[in-house]
Amino acid sequence: MTDSESQQEGAQPAAKPVYFHDPALQALYQMVLVLGEELAATREQLHALIALSEDGVVPTAEAIERFIPRDDFDTERADWVARLLEPLEQIARSRESS
Repeated sequence: MTDSESQQEGAQPAAKPVYFHDPALQALYQMVLVLGEELAATREQLHALIALSEDGVVPTAEAIERFIPRDDFDTERADWVARLLEPLEQIARSRESS
C-alpha cells in the first residue's frame, strides 16, 4: 500500500454546511468563520497575557497554554461570536422570509 492510498483510507473531512444558496454569501460566511476563529484564538491569548502579567507571571508560551481563563470569559466569547455573526444571520433570516 502506498502512502497516498493509506491517506485516502483515513478519516475524511465532513462537508461544510451550506447556509446560503448564493455562493458569494456562502463564501463570505466561511471567510468570516475562519477569521473569527483566528481572532478568537488571538483574543484568548491576549486575555492570558494580560492576566499572567497582572499576576506577575512571565507570559511564556507554556504559561499561556496552561492558562485557565476566569469563569466569565466563555460568556464574553459567546457574546462576541453572536455580535460577529449577527449581520449574516439577519441576511439569512430575511432571505428565508422572502
